[in-house]
Amino acid sequence: MQPHHTTLIAGPTDLIALIAANYRCGHCHSEAEAWTDQHGNPHLNIHHDNGCPVLAGTLPAAPDMLRAAHPTPNAR
Repeated sequence: MQPHHTTLIAGPTDLIALIAANYRCGHCHSEAEAWTDQHGNPHLNIHHDNGCPVLAGTLPAAPDMLRAAHPTPNAR
C-alpha cells in the first residue's frame, strides 16, 4: 500500500506562496505546489519521495514548514 500523509496548511495567500517557494524537506527531494481552488482558497501540496518518513507520517513536517515560512539568507 502506498503511504499517504496529509499536512493541512491554512493561511493568507502570500504565506502559502512563501512556504511553497521555500519548502525543502529535510528527508527527501520533495516538490511544493501552490494552487487556488474554484472558491479562491489557497492550497499547498508537497510531493514527497517514496520512502520519506514525512510522507509516511513517521516524522512531522512542522520544522520544515516553519523554516519555509521564515526563510533566512544563507550564511557565508
